[in-house]
Amino acid sequence: MKNIICLFVCLFVYNLHSQEKKETVFLLFDSNNKKTCSTGESTKYGEIVNKYRKEERKNRTIFYICEEAFVLDKRDKIDTCNIKYLRKIKLETLQTIESKRGVSKYAFKNSIFEKIYLIEKQNNKIIKYPVIWNTDLIQK
Repeated sequence: MKNIICLFVCLFVYNLHSQEKKETVFLLFDSNNKKTCSTGESTKYGEIVNKYRKEERKNRTIFYICEEAFVLDKRDKIDTCNIKYLRKIKLETLQTIESKRGVSKYAFKNSIFEKIYLIEKQNNKIIKYPVIWNTDLIQK
């Protein structure tokens, strides 16, 4: 019995120390940008859409950056900050967060990071949207 308790304590300590430290990520969402991208498997059959899009569906706000979807996290509130706040944070790109996803042990996109914020510039302020990186399971 003593050996079993010792084994459980050792496994608990090992699990506690082996967990990845999750980080907070900030992505720029430039709704004024008129760049386009192709959705779908190929440019021949894909649809040409704006790179940055915001849609309302079934009482949810969905932000798209090309084919990647981010759903507004209603558990947190939307924050408005001064434009100077951009100097304090590091903006990531889709390519950098995809590369971090590749080395992560988590299966779902929304489990990789502690928090994901989309940053949108409007006039002399920025809006921080707390979002969840949408998976294929909850996309529709």
